Amino acid sequence: MKLTVLVDNNTILSNNPHFQDRYFLSEPGLSIFIEADGKKVLFDTGHTGIFLQNSEKMNLDLSDLDYLVLSHGHIDHTGGLKSLIDFYQNQGKTNLKDKPTLIAHPECFLSKIDSPWGEIGCGIPEAETTCHFQLQLSREPLWLTENLVFLGEIERSNDFENLTPLGKVYKNTEGQDDYILDDSALVYKGSKGLIIITGCSHAGICNITKYAQKVCRDERVIDIIGGLHLINPGPIQMEKTKEFLKNVAPQTIRACHCTSLRPKLALAESLNVEEVGTGSQLEYY
Repeated sequence: MKLTVLVDNNTILSNNPHFQDRYFLSEPGLSIFIEADGKKVLFDTGHTGIFLQNSEKMNLDLSDLDYLVLSHGHIDHTGGLKSLIDFYQNQGKTNLKDKPTLIAHPECFLSKIDSPWGEIGCGIPEAETTCHFQLQLSREPLWLTENLVFLGEIERSNDFENLTPLGKVYKNTEGQDDYILDDSALVYKGSKGLIIITGCSHAGICNITKYAQKVCRDERVIDIIGGLHLINPGPIQMEKTKEFLKNVAPQTIRACHCTSLRPKLALAESLNVEEVGTGSQLEYY
């Protein structure tokens, strides 16, 4: 599997020498391009359409994606969806068969409102996406290739993550506290263990990791890459997260997007935390 970060909050000088003379754009959002088992997968679209500009600079062709996977419905992960639709229309791709299958949790397209910001959800109704993508919504794990799986709805089995709702979600006319049940992740099952690819980890990075191990029937974790939703976490959550991940013993953690500095430093006390950002390119076997 080859993985390229198209959008993150930060840029990084890539280990790919062909990228080092090119300046990429960043924003508070996430988008990752994955090539695995002969399939092309776009994981999230960032907040705007800059993932398309960055992919062009990287000479990555997004015109023939097999899958578009949305980690959850927040706008910093789905805001670029309109730009992707325009991109395909400008290419003259009006036939759904020419466009990727969109994979997401069934609640991904619900309205999400957080005061004082207002609407923080996708902004594109589910019904509209069916005009542009082959839509496949699933609460259950969904294998996209022999080795790459969309986890669906994450089992939440611990008592220290995802305890506080983020705004309201509107499943009907009345809003409910939003614990972001639509938050999911991708996992690649490599020969040496699992590569866990997260969007924001609203479900909790420990819950996600535990569920990934269960779904893939493999305890080994090679890498965790993506947002960990550790933005100034409380001391109990931070300590239990450190303890859990230390026991899992991933070879590497690449925390980006919604992970602040102090949690990264805390994790680095006992784990191998590596830099990651727009322009990062990684390969796994």
